[in-house]
Amino acid sequence: MTEVSKKFEQLIQKTYKDLYDKEQIVPMKTVEGILVGTVMIKNYGTVKNLYRNGECIYKEIFLNKAAIKIANIMNKFRSSSRADEIYRIDQDYGRYFLDSQMLRANYEKSLNNRDYDKADMLYARYIESRDRAVASKDQLDKLIKQE
Repeated sequence: MTEVSKKFEQLIQKTYKDLYDKEQIVPMKTVEGILVGTVMIKNYGTVKNLYRNGECIYKEIFLNKAAIKIANIMNKFRSSSRADEIYRIDQDYGRYFLDSQMLRANYEKSLNNRDYDKADMLYARYIESRDRAVASKDQLDKLIKQE
């Protein structure tokens, strides 16, 4: 069992070193939320807000990876166009995702009501919104991996 413990400890140390080399701060869970350096991420249902010194710096972020990346950027710089760009893409993702969920619910309701013409139209709009949400998420992944 000690051999497993040693390997696990080595893995943890390697991970911390890799993150340190990339200049990323490891998120820590606290009573209030998740602390990344000086930035606190507070969860409000499906969205997150970022706070520094009690002041809200970003509101309603949808994706966890976007919130953590923005928090890491905000720890390095006071403000950043890269953080703003990540935030904008995250907002696009959230808008398309919520729209697709609403359209899918209405599509299913139309099917139950046997209104097939309306269901076809709603399904086409659902597919478009879903694809835009996926494209926004992919764009965000590429932007996060660039750093």
